[in-house]
Amino acid sequence: MNAPEKECCCRSLDDLAIVPMGGDGLDEQVFASLDRVCDYGGDLWWLYLSRCSACGQNWAVAQEERIHDNYCLKRLGPVEARAAIEQNLWPEEFLTFEDVLKLERASGKIALFFDRLSPALADTAKELREARPEITIEEIADVLAIEPATVRLFLS
Repeated sequence: MNAPEKECCCRSLDDLAIVPMGGDGLDEQVFASLDRVCDYGGDLWWLYLSRCSACGQNWAVAQEERIHDNYCLKRLGPVEARAAIEQNLWPEEFLTFEDVLKLERASGKIALFFDRLSPALADTAKELREARPEITIEEIADVLAIEPATVRLFLS
């Protein structure tokens, strides 16, 4: 008797999918069949590659649990997955934390902090400025979903 095939959510996901952490349980369904293959590592702590154990689909995953609590997934073909593993070439959309936050913001899947002076917000505002010194207060406020005045306070 053959073992039943493991089910997966890969076909139901967009090529670039934003999956909220917790809540409706979609993240648990999606990640039930995804196995972590390799991490980007270093400064890009949020980025790794996973492969579906049911269908073999490869996914670049940006796991952003600091601000908006989402997984950003990008469907990768075999050549792209091999490039990530063997040459450390990854999707451009996930190479900066700012870009990951922008993807989440554009999707509308954002978190609003009860504590508008949260250390996570303050630290991230500072890190965004360090990563791109020319980033504006307004750009930081937008990706963090907070007021520019709060960003000014963080950066003063």
